[in-house]
Amino acid sequence: MKLLLIHCDSIEWEAKKKAIKEPEETEMKPERAEEALVIFTAVEKSDEGSREAVMKQAIKEILEVYNQVKAKNIVLYPYAHLSSNLSSPHFAKDMLLSMESEIKKQKIEVKHAPFGWYKSFKLHAKGHPLAELSKEISAEKADKEKETKRQPVLRKIHLDKEELKENDHRILGQKLDLFSFQEVSPGMAFVHPKGSILINQLLDFWRQEHEKRGYKEISTPLLANKGLWQVSGHWDHYKENMFFTTIEQAEYAIKPMNCPGAILVYKSSQRSYRDLPLRLAELGRVHRNELSGVLSGLFRLRAFTQDDAHIFTTEQQLEKEIEDVVSLVQHVYGAFNFDYHVELSTRPEKRMGSEGLWDKAEKALEEALKKKKLKCRINKGDAAFYGPKIDFHIKDSLGRTWQCATIQVDFQMPEKFGLSYIDADNSQKRPVIIHRVVYGAIERFLGILVEHYNGSFPLWLSPVQIIVIPLTDRNNSYAEAICSRLKGAGIRSELDEQSSTVEYRIRNAQLQKIPYTIVVGDKEEKGKTIAVRTRDGKVKFGVKADDFLEQLKEEIEKRKQ
Repeated sequence: MKLLLIHCDSIEWEAKKKAIKEPEETEMKPERAEEALVIFTAVEKSDEGSREAVMKQAIKEILEVYNQVKAKNIVLYPYAHLSSNLSSPHFAKDMLLSMESEIKKQKIEVKHAPFGWYKSFKLHAKGHPLAELSKEISAEKADKEKETKRQPVLRKIHLDKEELKENDHRILGQKLDLFSFQEVSPGMAFVHPKGSILINQLLDFWRQEHEKRGYKEISTPLLANKGLWQVSGHWDHYKENMFFTTIEQAEYAIKPMNCPGAILVYKSSQRSYRDLPLRLAELGRVHRNELSGVLSGLFRLRAFTQDDAHIFTTEQQLEKEIEDVVSLVQHVYGAFNFDYHVELSTRPEKRMGSEGLWDKAEKALEEALKKKKLKCRINKGDAAFYGPKIDFHIKDSLGRTWQCATIQVDFQMPEKFGLSYIDADNSQKRPVIIHRVVYGAIERFLGILVEHYNGSFPLWLSPVQIIVIPLTDRNNSYAEAICSRLKGAGIRSELDEQSSTVEYRIRNAQLQKIPYTIVVGDKEEKGKTIAVRTRDGKVKFGVKADDFLEQLKEEIEKRKQ
């Protein structure tokens, strides 16, 4: 059984046309549900032999989400498009009605959309982390979950390659030895040495660009007392997504966001208008208690690093600071040749703060986008309760879009934490906070990059930039000298002196998607030259090592694609 769970403000549907010969009887009129958890459901052939086990597991997971999102009712919506291996209509209809009956026993209001009809529907999904989830239920999966509870496991998560595209980052991550996932830490990535090099290159780039623009890097604790999260509002609005512990009978939470830490750094001393704008950047590790059904490689994790920055600014500086952040995002995304679109989310119905503050915040974002000549989609009412935002959505190699960079204006947190600065006239004023990320989650950005380049990273990013191969054993010393010289110049180089054939070693370098392969034999050693093979198989003989080294340095410095 496949499920798609959407937490909605409202859903409307209407039966239009028969989809099977004998559909369920229904009135041909619009129906509606509000504050509902909508379960789009596809019953599969494999469910037919394990009806009770599958139904029990499905209901368990549905009720778990229902309780977490605090929905008022449940709508079961038959949706065959989720699977290409559907059960018989009779079995599917019976399963759907049985699920409805069992859920009703929990004193929950539940209804279902008519079975066997083509239907029109319109829904308005909520915008929180649990609003859109997908799950796959099977008797085999239920048995595996029981086994996992009985005893700890120490094994790598298996990937079914038949269900993944060849350029899926999970497949490439294994092939290129970048990262792995282990059952002992679900939703958390184990980054291997080559993956760490990639991440460090991204972070070096990030630090260089932020230093140029006057950011100061900070680091704040992973763990903080309950009181901090109560002041920030996370305890009331985000508790179901947090991890907790108790120390000496006091409650603590692992941080799901970096904002409160940066605010405490600002508040650690008296600030003057001369200190503003104060741009505090943090590569902060955060943990969020996501449901297992929504975890997806590097794209949805429980532990990840955000490239946060919090800019403390006066109202007069606000628009210019937003423009500068937009310029930074454009510069960084340009380095990877990303296509992206921009969205502006405005005030929701339930919000904090006065209309005047919301007017100022939205106007500052709108004006900054106009000055940067960026077109944007307007998401009316989709902002967070404390402030409007600009989101940058990257298009990946499969045409999907991912929200990465965000710029959010916040008048509320400064109020909650009692932030202030001394103005030129010696009066106390309240700063404004701009919350922003560029990469977003570093790990997710890495996953997008792996697929974007199909593992063939540009030279500056590649974990191994050069492989050096001697033709024969008597060329080993010359090959070692070439490799050492490259390493001395800061080029990530490796020497391949395996006893296998040269053709095999060249082929292996191409499979590892290494940008350049240097081959040296008697001719090259005698002429003090090298033969250079590119990743796409082009070969150039008689190359002077000095000339090639200068080419590499230029390619890396300019971050050429």
